[in-house]
Amino acid sequence: MIGWRVGWVVGPEAVMSDVGLVGMTNVVCQVGIAQEAVAAALSDPGAAKDVAAATRIWQDRCDHILAALDGYPCIRPDGGWSLLIDTVSMGFTPAEASQRLFDRAQVAATPMNGWGPTGERYLRLVFANEPLDRLGDLNSRFDAAFS
Repeated sequence: MIGWRVGWVVGPEAVMSDVGLVGMTNVVCQVGIAQEAVAAALSDPGAAKDVAAATRIWQDRCDHILAALDGYPCIRPDGGWSLLIDTVSMGFTPAEASQRLFDRAQVAATPMNGWGPTGERYLRLVFANEPLDRLGDLNSRFDAAFS
């Protein structure tokens, strides 16, 4: 259930870093009503087949990306629809790598700064809605961004 949430917080500077971490957790974690909706959807008799089909699609995309980016420091995910790339080992901060990918290769990826104590090393590449045909030239795009 990927979606955008919009909001803001105003407060004393001394607590804003902690508020930001709590806010990030609340943005990326599902709220109770969404969890109930998923439980209801998964109780449908056809749900297992649909979940298996979606899982296969995401696995195919992940496998394709990992093969295309062989040689880049990708972290193989155990599931889901995104993977991490250790950009620090490539000599770039995640923010620098994100900007290079966007400017030079038209690839959008999220720096993981603020997502936990090790986030400052990683760039997040989401493949939830990217069909395989759009991922075909990912290696050449990365090479263009980082050469």
